[in-house]
Amino acid sequence: IVDLVRPAVVSIATEIEIEDPFFGNRSSVQSGTGFFINSQGNVVTNHHVIQGAKNIQVTTDYGKVYNATIVGMDTLTDLAVLKLESKEVFPSISFAEPDSVRVGEWVIAIGNALGLPGGPTVTVGVVAALDRTLPAGNLRLTDLVQTDAAINEGNSGGPLINLNGEVIGINSIVVSSAQGIGFAVGTFTAVPVVQSILENGKVIWPWMGISVNDISSNTALELNLTPREGVLIEFVWPETPAEFGDLQQGDVIIEIQDSEIKNVRHLQKLLRGGFSVGDKILITVLRHGEEITTQITLAEMPR
Repeated sequence: IVDLVRPAVVSIATEIEIEDPFFGNRSSVQSGTGFFINSQGNVVTNHHVIQGAKNIQVTTDYGKVYNATIVGMDTLTDLAVLKLESKEVFPSISFAEPDSVRVGEWVIAIGNALGLPGGPTVTVGVVAALDRTLPAGNLRLTDLVQTDAAINEGNSGGPLINLNGEVIGINSIVVSSAQGIGFAVGTFTAVPVVQSILENGKVIWPWMGISVNDISSNTALELNLTPREGVLIEFVWPETPAEFGDLQQGDVIIEIQDSEIKNVRHLQKLLRGGFSVGDKILITVLRHGEEITTQITLAEMPR
């Protein structure tokens, strides 16, 4: 599997400018990883790998160096797509179906660990958990695949591969205070982000203007919810479709356009796959034990 996938994995070197109050601005080089998703030279990596880059160089597994430009990037999911300045036909790897990933299955992490010369590093582990959420700086990354396959500095942006040679995640975070715990952005998030960047140069997702969370056991008891399903609205952003549609903090979304809403992942999947910016949708919520239905017009998610 490594022999199959490795030709599509690349190392990325980015030159960034650092402001130094004592010695003036200076350049620094940081390393990361990426992989080809098509034969035209588009490379997926992490946003933080290329953030603030003045120059980006991509080195293939066979040692050839190319300059790369940024097609688009998304800070909220820590993903980016690059394009190599070449007409060469490149080897590529494909994404696995999100629902095919199972806890306990073997996975392989491939990447430019520590930026060391001599080709990519390969580590092996299992999928330890799915749908993890983790703070990363000022962001809150969701749909994370947790794995015990070693992920080190320089691995960021590289693929987490299943035993079919498919990408199940993009290696993003290592928790230095834990033992053998790393996280990769799952394909449920990565696939639509990459597709939108390739089509639009940015991510375009329909947005209601709310912050939401799954229903916890405490919330279900407090709101007398049986069964414990739905999505709790924790915050309504001002001057958004949700506010104009009279959605309120504390409402529990239970249905959208005749589709029952079970959890946050279900809500995201429905919005991303079933609706577009500008669509008018009917939303049913529970408010103080009463069902209320309202209509909102989806806007474009600000990024």
